[in-house]
Amino acid sequence: MTKSVKSIIALASSLAVLGAGAVCWKVFMSDEVTESTSSEASEAYGAGTQLIHNNPDEINKIEISNSTGNFNVIRQKKAEGEDRTLYTIEGYEDLLLDTLKLWTLSNNTMDVKANSIVAEDCTDTGKYGFQNPVTAVLHYDSGESVKFHIGDISPVSANTYFMLDGDDTVYTVSSSLFDNYRLSENDFVSRTILEEPPEEDYPVVRTIKIERDDLDYDIVIEYDQKSDDNNNRGGTSAAHVMTEPLFSYLSVERSINVTNGIFGLTADDFYAVHPDENDIAEAGLATPFCKVSFELEDKTEYTLIMSEPFTDDDGLKYHYLMLEGNNIIYKVSTESAVWGTIQLVDFTSKTVFGSNVWDIRKMTVSAKGYDDIVFDCEGDSKENFEVKRNGTDFETERFRLFYSYLVIAPGEEFALGREIPDEAPEAVISITDEYLEKTYTVEFYSDTALRSLIVIDGECRYICSKSYVDTLLDNIGRIDTGEEYIKTWK
Repeated sequence: MTKSVKSIIALASSLAVLGAGAVCWKVFMSDEVTESTSSEASEAYGAGTQLIHNNPDEINKIEISNSTGNFNVIRQKKAEGEDRTLYTIEGYEDLLLDTLKLWTLSNNTMDVKANSIVAEDCTDTGKYGFQNPVTAVLHYDSGESVKFHIGDISPVSANTYFMLDGDDTVYTVSSSLFDNYRLSENDFVSRTILEEPPEEDYPVVRTIKIERDDLDYDIVIEYDQKSDDNNNRGGTSAAHVMTEPLFSYLSVERSINVTNGIFGLTADDFYAVHPDENDIAEAGLATPFCKVSFELEDKTEYTLIMSEPFTDDDGLKYHYLMLEGNNIIYKVSTESAVWGTIQLVDFTSKTVFGSNVWDIRKMTVSAKGYDDIVFDCEGDSKENFEVKRNGTDFETERFRLFYSYLVIAPGEEFALGREIPDEAPEAVISITDEYLEKTYTVEFYSDTALRSLIVIDGECRYICSKSYVDTLLDNIGRIDTGEEYIKTWK
């Protein structure tokens, strides 16, 4: 009879005496089989064994050692009311950290129970990943401490091998409780560059200045002092206007990321945490490609510096970016950090006439071949609005229809660097706006056979189709004839 057959007979005899209980499986089968087989049973051997039971709010320090290095998590503030205990990382107090992820390190140790016992009196712990384990020490306000080791993830992926220091028993515990102990200290750094405040505390951004190497001008955007009142009146104008390189209204939808995109701005990755001069230079930030300055209503200032956009190995476009006072170099997509690539046409509305018709108190129309027409207006709504043309009553709706052609004037492109022509303009519209509390003048000059130049208050502002101006001249001629105004142009 062979040795192996004898062994089988001996095993069968033992099972007959002891019964096929959990202890027998534990004694005679390998650890891996024990866990796999036990997972199919109603309760694994050793399941529910209490390993750690504590009040996590009493943990004031956690020492962590893993494959990425050693670091200490320290408590900054105990839980109060609905606010959870606040932790930081020693040496990272100056950085914005993911406080929720840090909190899980203590909170997940509140009531740690074994899912199973894998091996008792174990002398070969290396096969469970304890040759170079993750090690952690929990320090309590009482002066006591608990040390434990985290091994490999078991064949049952939801489980991880676990040992208490000084105990030679190998357990499995739920992997989710201790996954964050495998992270590096940098993994706890928040990718949110500047947190977004709650809606009720949202700040007013007074000015934004964009300075870029690829532009011959700076872009300056300012808060419109009338915007709050405008919103109360049901207005649809953006809260900001561009004042440099020339004046322009902004698109409500397309400008919000430019004016408020710094709040909640999030990185895809980090280039360096606590960078030195070499890191800053290598990231292209020693002489940044783009600088964006924000000033809030309360005089708080934020400054972003950004590298030239680059394409990564996946074909995605990014900037390296730093927030002044935040000692991190981030990797941020060009889609999020819009200031480094955006062009004027991307966020402006190019509205030529910015008045609500019911706010007009006076409008003077001058054009080649026509006598000047002066409209004087009273009232603030359709119901009470009255118009006089050169001192004589004029039909309100006809005035509104003429103005409706003016407001669709197409600022097709900006007239940057252009000079006002020497010849007289083809048409001049001057408007006194009660709400804006100002008078502004729009002049249309011939530019080429197909294009006209729009000048507003002495500043070359836009280029538009000459056919629009030709149609405008035709409509000016129709003001007194009663003919229907032309609404389109070729």
